[in-house]
Amino acid sequence: MKKLFSLLTLLCIVGTLPVLSGCGKPAEQGGQKAAEAAEAAKTLDPAESMMVMIKGINNQQMEAVWNFLPASYQTDVNGLVHEFSTKMDPEIYDGTFQTGQRIAKLLKDKKEYILKNKTIQGLPVPQEKIAQYWEPTCGILTAIFNSDLSSLDKLKSFDGGKFLSSTGNQLAKNVVSFSDLIPTKEGEPSFSDKLKQTKVTVVSTEGDTATIKIEAPGEAPKEEQMVRVEEKWIPKNLADNWKSKMENAHKQLAELTPEKVTAQKEQTLAGLAKVNGVLEQLEKAENEEQFNKTLNPIVAPVAMFAPMLMMQMSQSMMGAPAGPSLGDETPVDPNSVITIVIAKKLTNEEQDPIIEQILLSADDSDQIRIAPIAEGETTIFRISPVGNVEEFAKKIKFGKPTKVDSKTRSITVELNK
Repeated sequence: MKKLFSLLTLLCIVGTLPVLSGCGKPAEQGGQKAAEAAEAAKTLDPAESMMVMIKGINNQQMEAVWNFLPASYQTDVNGLVHEFSTKMDPEIYDGTFQTGQRIAKLLKDKKEYILKNKTIQGLPVPQEKIAQYWEPTCGILTAIFNSDLSSLDKLKSFDGGKFLSSTGNQLAKNVVSFSDLIPTKEGEPSFSDKLKQTKVTVVSTEGDTATIKIEAPGEAPKEEQMVRVEEKWIPKNLADNWKSKMENAHKQLAELTPEKVTAQKEQTLAGLAKVNGVLEQLEKAENEEQFNKTLNPIVAPVAMFAPMLMMQMSQSMMGAPAGPSLGDETPVDPNSVITIVIAKKLTNEEQDPIIEQILLSADDSDQIRIAPIAEGETTIFRISPVGNVEEFAKKIKFGKPTKVDSKTRSITVELNK
C-alpha cells in the first residue's frame, strides 16, 4: 500500500483540481459552522493542520481537504472549473453524464442478470470478489454522475466545499468500503485503522517553515517539510508546484477552442447515441435471456483481453516495467525514455516520495509514465516521455545527479541524506 502521506498529497493536488469550484468559500453545511471551521484552521500548528485533515478523511468528512487549502488555492481551483464551464459544449458534457447516469442505474437494477452472465463468470477474477465490490462501485458511479458535476449549468455555480461535504463524503464512504475488502496480512491494520492510529508531531519550526514527522502503523516514519501560506500550513511540495500546475491547467483550457470542440461534437454525439441505444435494449430486457442477447457481444472482447490485463497488473505489482496500457494508440517511443539509476535497493515506501517528486516536477504529469525496477542492490526508474535529458536532470530534487549521459539517456543519482 502507498505511504499515507502520498495519499494525502494526492488528495490535495489531484483530487481537488478536476472537481471543485465555487468562490473560495468554505462548505455551506450550515454556513456559519463551516466558516468557523475554516477560521479555526488558521490557528493550527503544522502537525495539527495535517491531523485535522487525516481525521476528516477517516470520518468521511471530505470538506476537511477543502479547508486544508489556502483561500487563494481554493479560488484558483474554482476559477479553473468556471473557465471550463464556459468552454465545453453542453450537449457533449451533459450528454456524457446522462449516459453515465443510465449506466450506473443499469448496474444497480440489473445486478443479478450481470453477475449470472456466463461470460462474466468466466473472467479470471473470483466471482465472490466481483459481488463484494459491486455495491461500492455502483455507489461511486451513482455519486459522481448525479452530483453537482453532472451539468455545465451546475458547474457555473458550483462550490468546492459544498461538493466535498456532500458528494465527496459519499465517495469517501464507498472508497472505505473498498479498502475494507482488500486483504491484509495477519495482524496488519486496515487502511481506516492506520488513519486512526496515525500520529503527527512537529520536529522543528522556524518562521513560516516547519518539519513534521508522520508515523503510521506498519509504515516507516516520514518527515515532511511544511510551509505557511495565508495562515495555512501545507506541504512544501504542494506550495512549490502550485503556480506551475495552475499555469499548465489554464494553458490546456486555452487550447480547448470552440473550433476543436465543434470538430469533435458530431463524432462524440454519435458515439453517445450508439451507447444509449444499447442501454435502451438492456433496460427494456424482460428476462435474463433477452438481457444476455444484448450483453454478450459487449463483454466478449473484455473476456478476450482479460488474461492480458491481469498479466500486466501482476507484472506491475511485482515491480516489472509495465507496457502500454490497453487503449494506448501507440507503444512507448524508446527515444523518449530516460533511466534514473540509484545505487541502493529501495523499498516501495522509499520509492514513493521519489515518484511523487517526479510527478510534481513533470511538465505534464497526466502523460508521464514511471516504472520502478529493483535489480540487486540497485533501483532503476524508467520514465517517459522525456525530451532533453540534461534539462530533466536539473529538475531532480530528491538527490544529486552524479552522472548524466545523453547518449544512453541515463542519469545516476546520489540520494539526499
